[in-house]
Amino acid sequence: MVNPDMHSLIEIFSQLSPADEELLISVPYRIGLYVSHADVTGGWSAQESEIQSLTDILRDYSNDFCKTEFSQKVLMDCLALRGKWPVWSQDAESVPAQVDRVMRLLQPMMSEKELAGFCEVLGDIALAVAMAFREAADADGENRPIVQEILARLGGILAQKDPLDHINISDSERAALKKLAHSLRYSRL
Repeated sequence: MVNPDMHSLIEIFSQLSPADEELLISVPYRIGLYVSHADVTGGWSAQESEIQSLTDILRDYSNDFCKTEFSQKVLMDCLALRGKWPVWSQDAESVPAQVDRVMRLLQPMMSEKELAGFCEVLGDIALAVAMAFREAADADGENRPIVQEILARLGGILAQKDPLDHINISDSERAALKKLAHSLRYSRL
């Protein structure tokens, strides 16, 4: 297995073709888009709200320093290339296959721990988007940032049989999250 300190970010990115690098950088946005597009029952306003929340979610996660340096770079690059989001919005149904490709590309370049950390961030982004439309006040009437909401919910669900059972999301969003979890090889969704 690869030593976590063996490859620097520069080395990892230098091994990717320009197309694969752009695919990698687009994944946080495209995962959110995929989940948002999974459920159109709330109509355009629900989808519009989820897409707007996606920007906030990506910003929140990029400012969360409890993740790997690799995840931080990918998120920051994704936000920096926001001008490409309209192009990245096409062909959302191919996201699980693209995520699988990214995981296969990264696996030989990163330690298992680093890759798991990146998958966790992506899984949390997907879940945050699924929950974004119902982003409302907590029991005290206070709005919590979505990242705090996700972390609080993940803390309470790890022992459950299906981590998504308690979350108020649609069946189609739940199915989209399961597909992404399979592509990410991530067991917390």
